[in-house]
Amino acid sequence: MLRSLMIVLVLITIVLTGYIYAVTRNLPNVEIVLQEGINPTKWTQVLAANGTPIMSFGKYHHQSVSLKSVSPYFIDALIATEDRRFYTHAGVDPIGIARAIFRGIVQKKISQGGSTITQQLARNVFLNSERTLSRKIREAVLAIKIEQKLTKDQILELYINNTYFGEGAYGIKAASEVYFGKSPATLNISEAALLAGLPQAPSGYSPYQNPEGAKSRRNEVLQNLVEVGKITPAQRDRFQNQRLHLSRTSRKLASADKYPFFNRYILSEVMKRFNLDEQSFWQSGLKVYTTLDTRAQKLAEHSVTRYLQQYGRNKPKEQAALVTLDAKTGEVLAYVGGKNFAKSQYDRVSQAIRSPGSLFKVFTYTTAIDSGYEPTRVYLDEPFSNGSWTPQNYDKSHHGHMTLARALITSNNIVAVKLMAELGADSVIATAEQMGIHTEMKPYLGLTLGGSGVRLLEITSAFGVLANQGVRVSPHGIARILDEAGNEIYRERPSKANILNRSTVDTMVRLMQGVIAYGTGRAANITRPAAGKTGTSDDYHDAWFVGFTPSVVTGVWVGNDDNSTMRGMTGGGLPAAMWKGYMSKLMASKPPEDFDLAYSKPINPDDFFHYNLQNWEEPASSGQTNVLLDEDGNDASNEYSDGSDYPGGRSGQERAALELEADYDDPVLRPINVPAKTPDVNTPATPLQSLRQTPEFRRKSPTRKPGLPQLPSRPALPANPVGPLAAQERTARESQTPMTGPIPGYNN
Repeated sequence: MLRSLMIVLVLITIVLTGYIYAVTRNLPNVEIVLQEGINPTKWTQVLAANGTPIMSFGKYHHQSVSLKSVSPYFIDALIATEDRRFYTHAGVDPIGIARAIFRGIVQKKISQGGSTITQQLARNVFLNSERTLSRKIREAVLAIKIEQKLTKDQILELYINNTYFGEGAYGIKAASEVYFGKSPATLNISEAALLAGLPQAPSGYSPYQNPEGAKSRRNEVLQNLVEVGKITPAQRDRFQNQRLHLSRTSRKLASADKYPFFNRYILSEVMKRFNLDEQSFWQSGLKVYTTLDTRAQKLAEHSVTRYLQQYGRNKPKEQAALVTLDAKTGEVLAYVGGKNFAKSQYDRVSQAIRSPGSLFKVFTYTTAIDSGYEPTRVYLDEPFSNGSWTPQNYDKSHHGHMTLARALITSNNIVAVKLMAELGADSVIATAEQMGIHTEMKPYLGLTLGGSGVRLLEITSAFGVLANQGVRVSPHGIARILDEAGNEIYRERPSKANILNRSTVDTMVRLMQGVIAYGTGRAANITRPAAGKTGTSDDYHDAWFVGFTPSVVTGVWVGNDDNSTMRGMTGGGLPAAMWKGYMSKLMASKPPEDFDLAYSKPINPDDFFHYNLQNWEEPASSGQTNVLLDEDGNDASNEYSDGSDYPGGRSGQERAALELEADYDDPVLRPINVPAKTPDVNTPATPLQSLRQTPEFRRKSPTRKPGLPQLPSRPALPANPVGPLAAQERTARESQTPMTGPIPGYNN
């Protein structure tokens, strides 16, 4: 056994030695680089679709300073945070690595890295941040070589001059000027601690982008100084409460950053797909061509600012976000993550998960139409309960019999819940996932009223399936990427999938055109073909409007980051008005276009207002009075105190639209077990099954529309669709993006 063990150890040693030799045999020549000096000239640029630079370095590039020209506070803070045994190790510190692992286990987070300052210098100058074993080995070997050629002070000086500190600041001199408008020699302890904490995550800890995160990181560095005996606990407490005086003027000179929300979205996408850190991104010399339409972006930013100023003068917390996608290609044309990036960098387009309110009804109605339901199918809006949950309509009233068409344009809650009960929540979730919703959705009736949160980018993209004749196209902001030599190393090829039957799509488009023409979305009427849906979450926490033309789809969200209520704010008010103000200008330069709706029957406007019982097996007597309609087809049986007619007034005035939205989501959304479509007659009926046996729920079996061409139907919905569909689509999309591994033309 001992002999066998020795043989195994020898073999392992040979293999490891061979591997180390293989990954280190082509290391760069440290001597030549150090003799010639280090002056990086490769800078990454991010460009709009027309080639205009929208993010790049500006005034502050590589400006070297001597170690004597830097505040000793900064040097102490840097060593205490990054490499406490800097002056005693030989380039690699096993004790430091062990300490980092131990602290990570205790604190359940990576608060201190195991790489020495010399290793980081080797990575910054000679390698990139690729997270692989081979890169770590190359980094360690280079660090040892550097230690053999240079003194500790020379290594430290090279490090502070070749480290990225965020905001376009490369090196400590640029960082001091960008953040504080001063030379590095005059940094105080609090300022030095903040800068020493930036290299770990330059954008994440930037005081301009994340003030609270920057303060927290600074305080961690101050604690490190206490632990190494450089300051006392009393000094730490005083400096932790010290206010930072940032330089706004210098920041503007540091880098070009015209559209910061979109730029951060692109930055994170490239870093994630190429497996880079921020410094490696900037130093790789890439040219990242994006899909951004600068005209659309300027119009979008103007619309968000203008309408929030007009409607939110006394509501300073109100935020808004807007995103526009090309319906055919999935390209991001405009991207506004909030009203003021300087004050709040939180991205409400791709990060915020908020309740969509009645926007989610689109997936319920799409599932119904795809299952053969007709827009003229009649439902009874009446009091409805399921256990302790009693959903209500926005106006706390009931309106008797109505068609599905009318229920959609008035955003009726009771009909939507009944429809969800018939279809089964799993089927609706499957439709939503196939159309592009990737956030978690739980199968209960309240889902149709917005019971699960979504991101603005994903629900806007999902509505794009309807604009694109049933074809799902993954949204993307990167068009192509060139390396420093001008070679194309990446081109976006968005995944596409035929999701919905054309007859389903065309019928839904007609219905959603009715939302703008007759219903809750009147304030979004741009006097050209468009379709959309309003959404308002429970107690006015979120207000949405997502709409589309044949060529573009735009989503708008309005709300407060702290999730406080915006009393009276509905999707049919400010979001719809903001959408109209933006889209009317955006589409003014485009030629006339109309939807191709050849695969659906035209919907008579009367279908939106009247009902009949031709699809019923037997009339139901509910004791309710029939709906009284005025000459415009509006419900005249429920007048508002200001005299405007439900739903919204004959002229669709903005004030009426603000009060119109028929969204109401009860806070008690109790999950239920949705019964099978055909319950077992031998099984005792549940309350929901009993409900479905009433005359209001007994319908004739739906059939496809006669006389339509035979179209391929979508795949059968899975029995348990929660999760896998979204995961499959993400996997398929990622498999088509060759953005992994080293960057061609860059030292790896």
